[in-house]
Amino acid sequence: MRSKVIAAVVSALALAVPATAMADGSPGGGGGSGGSGQAQLSGQWSATLQAAVSAAKAKQNAVNGNAPVTIAGGNVSGGSNSANQTATNGAGSSASNSSSTDQSNSQSQDPTSGSGSNCGCHSSGGAGQGGTGQAQISDQTSKTFQAALSKAKADQNAVNGNAPVTIAGGNVKGGDNSANQTATNGASSTAGNDSSTDQSNSQSQSTGSSSGCGCNSPPPPPPCGCGSAPKETSGGSGCGCSSGGGAGDGGSGQAQINDQQAATLQLALSKAQADQNAVNGNAPVTIAGGNVKGGDNSANQTATNGASSSAGNDSSTDQSNSQSQSTGSGSSSGCGCPEGVGDGGSGQAQINDQEALTAQLAASEAAANQNAVNGNAPVTIAGGNASGGDNSANQTATNGASSSADNSSDTDQSNSQSQTASGSGCEIGCGGSGQAQISSQEAATLQAALSKANAKQNAVNGNAPVTIAGGNVSGGSNSANQTATNGASSSAGNSSDTDQSNSQSQSVSGSSCLIGCGGDGQAQISSQGALTGQLAASEASADQNAVNANAPVVIAGGNVSGGSNSANQTSTNGATSGSSNGSGTSQNGGQSQSS
Repeated sequence: MRSKVIAAVVSALALAVPATAMADGSPGGGGGSGGSGQAQLSGQWSATLQAAVSAAKAKQNAVNGNAPVTIAGGNVSGGSNSANQTATNGAGSSASNSSSTDQSNSQSQDPTSGSGSNCGCHSSGGAGQGGTGQAQISDQTSKTFQAALSKAKADQNAVNGNAPVTIAGGNVKGGDNSANQTATNGASSTAGNDSSTDQSNSQSQSTGSSSGCGCNSPPPPPPCGCGSAPKETSGGSGCGCSSGGGAGDGGSGQAQINDQQAATLQLALSKAQADQNAVNGNAPVTIAGGNVKGGDNSANQTATNGASSSAGNDSSTDQSNSQSQSTGSGSSSGCGCPEGVGDGGSGQAQINDQEALTAQLAASEAAANQNAVNGNAPVTIAGGNASGGDNSANQTATNGASSSADNSSDTDQSNSQSQTASGSGCEIGCGGSGQAQISSQEAATLQAALSKANAKQNAVNGNAPVTIAGGNVSGGSNSANQTATNGASSSAGNSSDTDQSNSQSQSVSGSSCLIGCGGDGQAQISSQGALTGQLAASEASADQNAVNANAPVVIAGGNVSGGSNSANQTSTNGATSGSSNGSGTSQNGGQSQSS
């Protein structure tokens, strides 16, 4: 297609330069006069390069410890010990590019009636006059390159411990011990590119009344190319006479060439990683030479971890072109005399080439690793009796990874070409009008969306109280409750719409030619090609290891009575992956010829 365009450019420039140019308007110069030559060249070139890089990293090491030590030769009573920790950690990163490119061009050529080739119809004038030559060339090129990289990483190490130690030579009574931990960790990353490219071109060519010879001074004696006296006119056809003359006049030559190219390449990569290590422990130790009574021990942990990543590309490319060619009323060949002989017909040519290439890649990855350990392990050693004392370990562990990658591209190409040649007053040996239209549209859209979500969860909840008594052990409830939720969600999608439309119209009015008339030549060529390649890959992986244990140990020199033990676990794990491609391609071509 590029070689055709180059050839058309050469031909257009040849049309714009007549072989013989006499535009001085002086009388006596009418034979073989060259028409007006006009040329317009417009070149637009735009390149936009954008890169946005964002990185966020948050590391947190939170250690909270409560470890009181009580040593008494007598009795120890009362005294509550607790360790409470709230640890919040997060990293957020965002990178985005937004580019807008607008290119527009308007070209208009109009040799008004009465100016034209100035054949000088007041002497021998009018024979073999050259028609008006016009050429328009427009070239638009736009390239947009965008890259957005975003990375967020959050590492959290939260340790909460409550480990009181009580040693008494007498009795130990009361004293509640608890360790409560709330650990929240998350990483979020977003990368996006948004590009918009608009290209428009409007070309219009119009020749006045034929070759445009105006006789506005007193008429000279005959002949005026046809053997009869000329009549004064303003912008008549042919030699400018209302009768006679105008033999062998050349028709108007017009050429329009438009080339539009748009290339948009976008890359968006986003990665979010959240690692959480949450340890909550309650391990009081009680040693008494006498009796141990009461004292509740509990370890409660809430651990939340999540990673979210999103990458998206959105591109819009619009290309439009409008070309119009018209030869004026009267004789399209430039002879308006009824006695006109051998007039050349009008020559018109239109060429339009549009190319749009959009390549997009969006990759998103989210990884959430959670290691949550909650332990309640009180140790009670008594030389006498051990009674009462409830022990519980409660853990809620939530972990999730979400990843999304999406590409959306819209490409619109439209072209409208219209050619109109008015009738000819030539009667003998007249050449017919020649019209040619060529339109080529090509659109290639390549999209790849990759999304991956990986959630790993290791949740351990343990309640393991140890009671050792030289006497009796009575009462005391032990429970371990765990709720572990883990999930991974991944989605990848591509959506592309390509619309191509072309309208070509050619019309030639009737001719009054009677003898030896040349037929009208019309040609229309329209080519549309659209290629859309899409790849969407999505993967979701959820690995869950949930351990809930209640293992109380009771050793007594006497009797063991009462005491309830329970272990309750609710474990939820799920992985969801979705991949979709949606592409719509519409091609419309309309051609109309009328002679």
